[in-house]
Amino acid sequence: MTVVYVDSVFCLNGLVDYLLLLSAAQLAGAPMHRLRFFLAAMLGGGYAVAVFLPGCGFLSSLPGKLASGIVMAGVAYGGERHFARLTLLLFAISCGFAGCVLALGLLAGAGNPVVNGVFYTDVNSRVLLISAVAAYLVLTVVFRASARRSGASGLMIPITVSFSGRTLRLTALCDTGNALRDPLTGRPVLVVSAERIAPLWPQVIRPLLTPGALRSPPEVLGSLGTLGAASGFRLLPYSAVGLEGGLLLAARSDWTEIGKKRYEKLLLALSPTSVGNGCDALWGELEKEGTTHAAMVK
Repeated sequence: MTVVYVDSVFCLNGLVDYLLLLSAAQLAGAPMHRLRFFLAAMLGGGYAVAVFLPGCGFLSSLPGKLASGIVMAGVAYGGERHFARLTLLLFAISCGFAGCVLALGLLAGAGNPVVNGVFYTDVNSRVLLISAVAAYLVLTVVFRASARRSGASGLMIPITVSFSGRTLRLTALCDTGNALRDPLTGRPVLVVSAERIAPLWPQVIRPLLTPGALRSPPEVLGSLGTLGAASGFRLLPYSAVGLEGGLLLAARSDWTEIGKKRYEKLLLALSPTSVGNGCDALWGELEKEGTTHAAMVK
């Protein structure tokens, strides 16, 4: 007969769920809503306890687990543009995380830490905490290393853009092929999807900055000048491998936060077409070991 302590079940599963939610958000470059992650983790801990209550054994079935995971993801990531992708990533990481905690639990001599499909073990809290945190670190390092090796760099990072007092949160892909530079400062230019950044513009100029209109940047700049709103906008020449060069309309932001670094007056190039699958912008620099590396010129 297995004796289950409700406090151990709740705390262990709450901790594991929080680390899972945090890992998925970090790897996807989603905003870090830690309070929402905490609330979702508490919900997960409550689900783990409910599994052991009389008449609630059905919760440990596959449909019960899937429903619990989806509800937990809804609390943590609800409202995000890539909710479905975040949810699938959460499930994928959960599988890897479960394997890590199981292996570490067995190495610690705790036996099988899974009872009724949820984590439970009677080892001391120190071993428990070390096992969970070690699993989190291993998964984070492995997934991040894999992300950097895929595609251009494969690393999705959260960004926040401010223009005329408005702010907007987006997701950028680190693309080392993006060598576009601001001629005035020499700094990299953030290439953003015109469709995704539209909510940032004041209402009076928003109709002028549609993806269709931005296919003719000089005309848009002229229209902005007619409204007396051309300040902060300029034309930016670009070239691409295998394609003829051209012009993009660019706007200078009040500030832009990319990852953990803040750039004042960063130039934003407005792309009339989508900049990539699953992202809102392209950024040409990667930060490794505290150093910012410039994008390579194609």
